[in-house]
Amino acid sequence: MGVVIQNAGNVVSSTGQTVSSLGSQIGLTPLPGGNSATTTALGNILSNVGNGVTAVGMGATNGLGQLGLSSNPLGITISSSGNLVYDAGQAVNSAGQLVTSLGSGPTAALSPLTTPLGSTVSTVGLAVAGLGTQLGKTLSTGPIEQLTTSVSTAITPITSTLAQTTQTVGEATGLGAPLNGLLSTIGHGLDSAGSKLSSATGNPIGENLGDVVTRLGNTVTSAGGLLVGGTGSNPLGGNPLAPITSILTALPGTLSGGLTGGSGGSGGPLAPITGVLTTVTSSLTGALSGASGSSGNPLAPVTSAISSLTGALGSVTGSVSVSGSASASGSGSASGSASAAGSLLSPITGLVTSLTGGLALSSSSSSSNSSSSSSSGGLLGVLAPKK
Repeated sequence: MGVVIQNAGNVVSSTGQTVSSLGSQIGLTPLPGGNSATTTALGNILSNVGNGVTAVGMGATNGLGQLGLSSNPLGITISSSGNLVYDAGQAVNSAGQLVTSLGSGPTAALSPLTTPLGSTVSTVGLAVAGLGTQLGKTLSTGPIEQLTTSVSTAITPITSTLAQTTQTVGEATGLGAPLNGLLSTIGHGLDSAGSKLSSATGNPIGENLGDVVTRLGNTVTSAGGLLVGGTGSNPLGGNPLAPITSILTALPGTLSGGLTGGSGGSGGPLAPITGVLTTVTSSLTGALSGASGSSGNPLAPVTSAISSLTGALGSVTGSVSVSGSASASGSGSASGSASAAGSLLSPITGLVTSLTGGLALSSSSSSSNSSSSSSSGGLLGVLAPKK
């Protein structure tokens, strides 16, 4: 947690330094129709504002950014507000100087108005700056310091527990590592972009702006550490989303196999379903076999009847043929036959065959009547007239 706050503070500090650099550049650039005192005062306004922003960032970096390492991180951060007030006062003072400068040069006719007004604004600014100095001392000493020290002692374990909680949740859900990788990729990309920006501009403003981007990348990268811990394993055992991802991954292939099976490939349009049902029936019959032992199979009559049914269906599917060509006279040739795997009924016969095969495992010690009925040639074979 402290590392993230520290990096965020660095972003704020770099932003303030960029604003200060812009102010310095403006102070050195003459304005058309103005004088040097005006541009200097304008530049000082921006520089002081930037200094105030930098003070806030430094307070976060050196204060709350040191959680677990400092005895009073909260006090350091709060006391930095004194520097912010001081720099704000200096910015107001520079604004007063800007107003005063408007009474010289081409606009000297405004001097009776701008001089007293600018002096008043500067006086207010200096008063605010003095208040900021006093505020910083008050917040960093005496009862306020004791209070912030006590609060810091209380919040340090809370923030530590919060960080551990986010890491635990990230590991438990399996989302911590992917999100950490994503944040790390984004962070390193910003880091690289900031470095290129700094080297490409060649001036203080561009260098500081690139430093802002670089430090922002460091902050994004460190935020990923809140989602993953250094040690520990997933209490759910692997990726908890693995069953769903496996189904989604296998689904296109399953559908493809089911749709192509009916057009000459192995299996049929119901092949995915028959495969699943075959596995289920095999498991069930295996359990029945273990329970029955060698005492005979009570389902032998059922398996015999189903075996006869599959024999009949096999005879029907074996006789189905597809015309390979048509003669010129219009009479179709029936010379070619479709394979059993390409038959329309192959999914059903395959399923029933798997069912009877599984049940047969549990009836290995059944009576010979069951065996003879299973090889009788099928129900339709019995009913068919003999030639």
